[in-house]
Amino acid sequence: MEVDLLIIERNSFLYEHLSGRPGSKDYRIFQSRAPMETKRILKRKDIDVVLLDLNGLKREGLALLKMIKKMRPAVQVIIINSAEQLSLSIEGMRLGAFDDLFIPLDLEALIERIKEAFEHKEKTESKKPSFFQRCQDLMVAASFAEAGEDDMAREILAKERAHKRCIKDKKQKKSK
Repeated sequence: MEVDLLIIERNSFLYEHLSGRPGSKDYRIFQSRAPMETKRILKRKDIDVVLLDLNGLKREGLALLKMIKKMRPAVQVIIINSAEQLSLSIEGMRLGAFDDLFIPLDLEALIERIKEAFEHKEKTESKKPSFFQRCQDLMVAASFAEAGEDDMAREILAKERAHKRCIKDKKQKKSK
């Protein structure tokens, strides 16, 4: 199992601890400190799990979480935060984060959650919607477009394309 892991943080605390740890060969670790850098990595790499340090990024981190889920819906995001900013963690979970962990971190618990997030992503991607479900989604999108709700129709169709892209990326990753 090789997990493509993106760490988004202001300092290099998580990056240094995970990359220097025994068993780090199970991970291809990428690091980002800025939104544009994160976007670039997500476009070029098939990231499985993201560690998002809200402790340093605060509200900017929530905007990044929205962007990640929009670009790559199957990517699982684990929030790292302090207990003083519980409201940010709650909002992050509402936006689709897989889990949140509080500082100080138990590194072994973090590793276990990364594995669980990766397995969850694999299960999510392998669930192909039925032919009936895909037809139903297309009909709903067509109905919205006909009613003049073009944005909603595009959003429904974008989810279908995102799912196809996830399956394609997964097949390419396995063939390597």
